[in-house]
This record gives sequence, structure tokens and C-alpha cells, in this order.
Amino acid sequence: MKQITVLLIISCFFLNHNIFSQTIHPSTYDRRAVIVPVGQSRTFMLTNQKGLFYYGETGQPNTSRYHGLNYLTLEFLEDYIIEISGVMLSRSEAEVHLMGNKLIRYFKNLAIEEEISMADSLPILMVKLRLKQKTSLAIAPLISGSNEKQDFTIDWSTSDKILYITRNQHLARNDDNSYPQWIGICTYPEGEYATTGIEYKSKLVQKNVFCPGKINIYAETEALILFVIGNNKNGVLNNRNVMLENLNIEIKKQKSQIEGIRQAQMYYNNNQAGLLVSLFECK
Repeated sequence: MKQITVLLIISCFFLNHNIFSQTIHPSTYDRRAVIVPVGQSRTFMLTNQKGLFYYGETGQPNTSRYHGLNYLTLEFLEDYIIEISGVMLSRSEAEVHLMGNKLIRYFKNLAIEEEISMADSLPILMVKLRLKQKTSLAIAPLISGSNEKQDFTIDWSTSDKILYITRNQHLARNDDNSYPQWIGICTYPEGEYATTGIEYKSKLVQKNVFCPGKINIYAETEALILFVIGNNKNGVLNNRNVMLENLNIEIKKQKSQIEGIRQAQMYYNNNQAGLLVSLFECK
């Protein structure tokens, strides 16, 4: 009953503000992509249908106060910035495909792909970067609600490699039986947190946001960025660990399928070779 109530609140909220009239909703069942050309932008929404949704722009920074990552009617993340070798990745330079409940930005001039999706059963937004070469990159989260550092509690865990963030007002009015309090940002490969080299304020469309720093990563062919929501820091950590375990299982399945194909091909080749030897001996 609580989940139904929350979904009704979310639906009424967006209907009242009439902000989805031109929004693209990727369908899990329709595999045909909606393509947004380079230099254009459309609003879109992703959801796991369990209280988590991300509403934003395909080809530019998020522009509305309704944009961002929300869970159970609370907004945790306004937007994020990706740096490639110290330069901000511009969404206007990407051709965007929306399909199968995910968004993919193709930066063809940089040979980079950015894929955005959600975990089915966990409050996690996933951003996967595919690279053609070894690259230094960084992720800078833009937290909604205030642009003042004193309004937030920030904790970088050197052991978990997670940047934990919460609004102080959430801590003041929250308990374990109410809405979640924390968002955690982490990466794979694991990165390092820095508060220097952040010159984004003059370029931001939304001013009532706070950038707590960035996580620097060095990746070879892929990088994974997770925005994880939890009731507390332990909840964020547990959700992160479950997600990584699930992803590892998927990787193992893919490797198992590839190995199965390889062995089948070897079996076929060996049989063909044996057949040829038999035919040669018959002659």
C-alpha cells in the first residue's frame, strides 16, 4: 500500500506540472531506438518502476528544477559532469539513442560511448563508459537542494572507495523507517576523491546545486559509475556490493557463453580434421 501511495504521489506531481508532454519514455519491450541527432536535445525519463526515476536532457545539461535522480519523491542528484583528460564531456556533441529502458550517447569524435540505465531491483543509477583507449577521466556529482557546503555532510571512505553525501536536513527529520538519507557515488575501476580542479559553477545552468568534488579514474576500455541510494551509509555500501556481485555474475555468464562457443568451435574443427584424415586414409 505504501508503494502504491508513493507512485500515486509521483504521478500527480508530474501531471500537475505538465512536464512530460514532450518527454521520451524508452520502452523495455520496444527495441527500436529513438535517435536524437548531434546538437539537439529532448527530455527523457528512466525508471525501474520501484520508486526510482531519472528525468533529464539527452543533449545538454539538465535545465529544470524537476530534472535529476529521485527516489520515493526525494531528489538526490541534480546532474553529473564527466571529464575526459581534464575536459568536460559536452552532451551536445553526442548522437543519442534511447532504447530498452536505457540511454546511450555516442561521442563519435572522441570514440566514447556513455550508457545510462538503472538496476531493476535496487535504487541505483548506472553510467557505463566505453573507451577505445586508456583514458584518465573524472565524475563530478551535482547535488540538489543547496549550493552551500555547510548544508551537507560529506564523507569519502578510503576503504569503501565511496563518496557518501547527505543533506543535513534529511538527517534532522529522517529515521530508519522513513525515506532514505544518503547517496553514494563510486566507480569501477576504483577512483580517488579530490576537491581541487572543480571550476564548474560558471557553466552550470542550475545554480542551486552543490559540487562536493570529483572522483578521478584511470580506465582502459570501460568505466562504471554508480549512484547508489540508501537509508544510511551501510545501506549504500550493501546496495553497492549487491550490484557489483550481480554485475560480476553477468560477466561470468558472458565469459561462460564465449567459452562454450569456443569449445564448440574447437570440437567442430577437430571433427572436421578427423573427417579429412579418414577420407585421406581411405584413398
